Amino acid sequence: MTLGEKISLQRKSKGFSQESLADNCGISIRTVQRIENGQTTPRPYTLKVIADFLDLPEEKLEFKTNPELPKENLSKINLINSSALLGILIPFLNIIIPTILWRQNKDNLLVNQKGRKVISFQILWFIFSLTILLVTHFLHYKITGQFVSGRIPMVVIAYIILLMINVYFIIKNATRLKEQNTEIYPSIPNIL
Repeated sequence: MTLGEKISLQRKSKGFSQESLADNCGISIRTVQRIENGQTTPRPYTLKVIADFLDLPEEKLEFKTNPELPKENLSKINLINSSALLGILIPFLNIIIPTILWRQNKDNLLVNQKGRKVISFQILWFIFSLTILLVTHFLHYKITGQFVSGRIPMVVIAYIILLMINVYFIIKNATRLKEQNTEIYPSIPNIL
């Protein structure tokens, strides 16, 4: 029985709805739904609050955040994440290579879910970067009246900063995966 099934079973046996569980635990109803459906692993604090509310012993709910994930899954997710660094060399590779690797491992639920997060982040980063670069170029033209001025154009500086931001997030999430924490890009919506 999965963690979500245990919580759902206990909640139903106590006569609580998902909404009342969410309200009493101070979490969103969507979080309760995701936990019960096995779409997410709750944080230790959230798990403790739910266990306390449902009068469950902590041991019954496996308080490990990620019980011994197969290293093969983590390495595949990390490969998909790290392959986005190729976008530094050639634009679009930060989306193309992770997508190819994700499609090859799509049958694995965890790799599928986390691979989608990586690709979604890269797509959003690309759209955001393109917008910033266009706005920077437009503002530079409006202010100076020239498309390019100085030794290093403003657009190049903005692009380098945006690349460094992308590299930071890739490395940060690679570190999380190394620590067996699969909560990568938690606030990024899935586009795929």
